[in-house]
Amino acid sequence: MAAVGMRLPIGGLYFDAILKTDHTSKLTMTDHPVEVGANITDHSYVEPDEVSIEVGMSDSGIGVGRSGGGSRSVNAFQELRKLQRDRQPMTVVTRLNTYRNMLISSITAPDDYTTMHAMKAVVMLREIIMVQTATVSVSPRASAEPQKTGSTNSGAKQPESNIPQQSILRQAATQLGR
Repeated sequence: MAAVGMRLPIGGLYFDAILKTDHTSKLTMTDHPVEVGANITDHSYVEPDEVSIEVGMSDSGIGVGRSGGGSRSVNAFQELRKLQRDRQPMTVVTRLNTYRNMLISSITAPDDYTTMHAMKAVVMLREIIMVQTATVSVSPRASAEPQKTGSTNSGAKQPESNIPQQSILRQAATQLGR
């Protein structure tokens, strides 16, 4: 994994300047409405970290990050796009923190008269959350009849009567002998 930061590369690509680094760390709190009063918060979770790095690359000078040919600024932009397409997690090292499992989520590079012989780009990196999965073996006997389930306790059963149900008026009339 590559490191990123002051005089350090993004995925092995070195830049002439790192102009600015923004760190974003967010905590999300769940809200649930209640009948009366304010919403309640009973849970929170940490969002994936994000780092935004503004980089600069001039066409003056010798060499370029990893590949030759063409201008340094164009090559640097193409290399950033290749790192993004490859989706290879990298470690980002800055002055404030070290971030692991980062991917390039966006690259913004304006192209106007001020960048005619240079590139200035904002590279947004976002942490990917890695998990491990487990495999569980199920015996063939248990899965042989998946539609068949165990019995469920449905409570006490009342005996059914063969006497037809009568309305309250009919029962009253019967009691009075009519």
